[in-house]
Amino acid sequence: MMSGDDESMPDAAMMQSLDPAKCTAFAQSLVTAAQTCGTTLPANAQSTFESFCKKGVTAAATCGGNPAGGLDCFASPDPNDWVCQLGEPYPYCNGDLASALGAYCVIALGNPQCATGVKCSYDADCSSGLACNDATGQCFSKTAYCVGLPCNYDADCPENHTCNSAEHMCVGR
Repeated sequence: MMSGDDESMPDAAMMQSLDPAKCTAFAQSLVTAAQTCGTTLPANAQSTFESFCKKGVTAAATCGGNPAGGLDCFASPDPNDWVCQLGEPYPYCNGDLASALGAYCVIALGNPQCATGVKCSYDADCSSGLACNDATGQCFSKTAYCVGLPCNYDADCPENHTCNSAEHMCVGR
């Protein structure tokens, strides 16, 4: 379903279909994919990703792409859910970029390095080492890994990320 790639914001009906219980399957799938790709993860990675996802579900209205489709994608194991690139797992969701980025957006919004909860309008509103994300109105760490974080400009993304202007989400360079 590639048609979702052109959607900039999910509608209210889609947001209602976000089920935090699906975060468990997503976290399990991500950890399994990381192990398959040879990525080293901390011992508590699965519970951390699950926690980020559940927290991110509450803020997913700011996500581009298709967060509900992304969580649905990982609800049951499928070998086409992930691809390994440079030793890292990337969500593929059978070629549905909007769903793949939507799932990562949920994780990014729940990650306190990507969305601290500290409100801001300008970088000066944030502590040292943090910048203001115009799309979320929250401070974020410039050195964090935040693929999927909503953005309006490249400055809304951490180092080694750029803002995908079609999806309005940070992606790796």
